[in-house]
Amino acid sequence: MNQLLFCLATAVTVSIATGCGGGAAAHKEARMPVATSTALPGVAGGEAIVTTGLDESGPTRTVPTSTDAAPAEAQMAQAQAPSQQAATPVIPERQVVEGAVDLVAEDPEKTARGLHEEVEGLGGRVVTEQVDGASTSWRATIRVRLPPAKVDAVVAWLDDQGDISSKRIQATDVSRTLFDQEIALGNLTVTLERLRKLLDAGGLSMQDILNVEKEMTRLRGEIERIKGDKRFLEDRVALATLDITVSRREGALMSPRTKVYPGPRLAALTLFDAGDRKRTRLGGGFVMHILEPRYSLEIDVFDDVAADGDEPAEKNAVLATWGMGMYSDFLGRGHRRFLNPYLGFRIGYGYLGYHAFAVQGQAGIELFKHKYMMVDVDVRATGLFGEEVDAGLVTGGSIVFAF
Repeated sequence: MNQLLFCLATAVTVSIATGCGGGAAAHKEARMPVATSTALPGVAGGEAIVTTGLDESGPTRTVPTSTDAAPAEAQMAQAQAPSQQAATPVIPERQVVEGAVDLVAEDPEKTARGLHEEVEGLGGRVVTEQVDGASTSWRATIRVRLPPAKVDAVVAWLDDQGDISSKRIQATDVSRTLFDQEIALGNLTVTLERLRKLLDAGGLSMQDILNVEKEMTRLRGEIERIKGDKRFLEDRVALATLDITVSRREGALMSPRTKVYPGPRLAALTLFDAGDRKRTRLGGGFVMHILEPRYSLEIDVFDDVAADGDEPAEKNAVLATWGMGMYSDFLGRGHRRFLNPYLGFRIGYGYLGYHAFAVQGQAGIELFKHKYMMVDVDVRATGLFGEEVDAGLVTGGSIVFAF
């Protein structure tokens, strides 16, 4: 029986030494103390004195033993069971999902409207939206935030609307960052609480109080900064960010812009001092407004005159002038649909049986004005300077069309 007790005590001692030594026991085996035991018959319950050490003078401790075999076997099984290590904390995976998609579609504005409905139906929202081209939109740039699990659904919806020319989806693991922020907040909070207790305890000098309060202020600022960074990072984890660019398949559509306004013109030339010439001649010609409606080039040709008794025959009269007109700020600035008055000045070439330099002062009114056409009438005081000098009036009207 004493031999059995000796074996049990030796096994328990070796097991305890192995469990405390951990992984380092293997390479320290040469220096492990040798366990010996001595049974003391006079001790109640049959205790044994276990001596551990490298020599005879090593420390001793008492290990209770039993004469019952079953408890001894239970103790042996317990001693031989592997020791349980503390569980390592598992950090949950947290990811920031970001991406960009370039889409080529027939109608960017229509696709943008549909994307609104799709994203909102999936629990997300449109953060920014820019559509270039208005009614002839040719490009749309949209940023959406939505649950990360719904990103694939939105990309699939975009693929049905046109052709995806490029796609980039990136998931960044921020688990360690959030874990470190939690630890930092905990440590800073504990330090702040210790300083608060130190301040409440009293007995500090004024300088110490100021130093403690200064440190507490710094800690509060650091805590708020980390909390703000953490909230921002958690929001990016909760909602993915997707930048979507939609381009028109045919490219940009430019609004039509009028280059010139050509059209026919009717006119009459009346001379103030005709002499033996015909006083009034009828004619017509061509007018073209260039760049702006009131910059124009005009050519008028008036009828010839056959010889009649003492009156000689006269060739066709011609006026070719270039000029501009100005609108009144007090009368609509030329933006009204009807009755836009204007004043102008014109110079050019004239032929009235002789070659002459023509100068005209113009007053007119636009009867009707539209971006596709314009109808106006005017009166021009005209001077012709050449071999002779003549003065008269040219009255007329024109209709021009956008080209």
